[in-house]
Formats: sequence, C-alpha cells, structure tokens
Amino acid sequence: MKIQWKRAERPNWALPFFAGLLAGVFFVYLNTEAFLTENGFLSWMNLERMSRIELNENAFFLYVVGKRFGTIWLVAVLATTFAGIVTTYLFVLWIGVCGGVISTVAVMRYGMKGLLLLAGGMMPQFLFYVPAFLMLADWSMQTCMRLYYPVVDYTEIHGTKTKNNGMFWRFVMLHGVVIIGIILESYVNPNLMTELLKIF
Repeated sequence: MKIQWKRAERPNWALPFFAGLLAGVFFVYLNTEAFLTENGFLSWMNLERMSRIELNENAFFLYVVGKRFGTIWLVAVLATTFAGIVTTYLFVLWIGVCGGVISTVAVMRYGMKGLLLLAGGMMPQFLFYVPAFLMLADWSMQTCMRLYYPVVDYTEIHGTKTKNNGMFWRFVMLHGVVIIGIILESYVNPNLMTELLKIF
C-alpha cells in the first residue's frame, strides 16, 4: 500500500470537492427558510449596505492576509500530524461545502444574476486562489506521507535533502501565489463589486 501511495499520481481532489459541493446544495435546500430570510446571507439589504460602504483598502488587506494565511498555516500544521491525509481531504470537502452553500443561496435569491454576483465576488483573485488551493492540498498530502508513511528507496537516499528543500520552496511559492490573490482581492475586487452591485 505504501509503494502504491508513493507511486500514485496526484489525488483526484475533484471527488471530495464535488461531494462537498453537493452536500452544500442539499444543506441549503433542507434549511431554505434559515438562508433566505430578509436579513439573511446575501440578502438585498446586505448587498445594499455593501454598496454604500467606504472601504479602507489597507485595513481590508491586513484582514484578508490574516484570513488566507491563517487557513494555509492551519492546514499545514494539520498536515504534519498522523491524521494529515484525512484532514487534507476534509479541507477540500469543506471548501466544496462552502462553495455549494454560497452558489445555491445566490441562485435561489437572484436567479441568473446570482451567478453574475458569484463570479464578480470571485474575480480576479480566484485565478490565483484555485491553483494555490491545489498546491496546498498536494503539499499537505505529500508532507504527511513523508513524515508518517515513508517508503525507503535506497537509490534516493542522497536526494533526500534536495527533496526536503523542494518541499520548503514549494511552500514558499504557495505563499507568493496567495499574496498576489490577496492583493487582487483587497484592491481590485472591491471596485469590481461596487460596479456590479449597481444592477441589484
């Protein structure tokens, strides 16, 4: 089993993600009244308030940094535990659940305009967050495998240090990709959303 894990291709993250997505959709349908209240999630009143907010972009940037890096470091720490593989799959599943809830509420409230609202809220930062998400999932899986389920290959002993350095620089590069996404989310997306909210 260890050898198969070692030689396996990257796990298919689409499976837990779409399972979470469907779970999020069903969760909203089972709790429709709770999600579609007048003051509820993505309600017109909340969107109107958002359109009138004067955003402090620098303060918002620091807030987003804390949120995004907090998630990365939490997943990374969990990846160093014995249950790192399980927590990585749960992380991907949870992202799917969140996506299912948000997209379902948006469509139920606003129909096709809800999809536009969803796309506007994701752009352009998700062009960087999506690859960062995949990088983080892969890095977490490989980190846990190396720590707790290693396969000794004596022909690769001399390359161990190089591989460890590679894992470190991949983690650093992940942060670089996320920082670009954070900058776009903090300074570009708010202007896009301000214009988009005018049609609601």
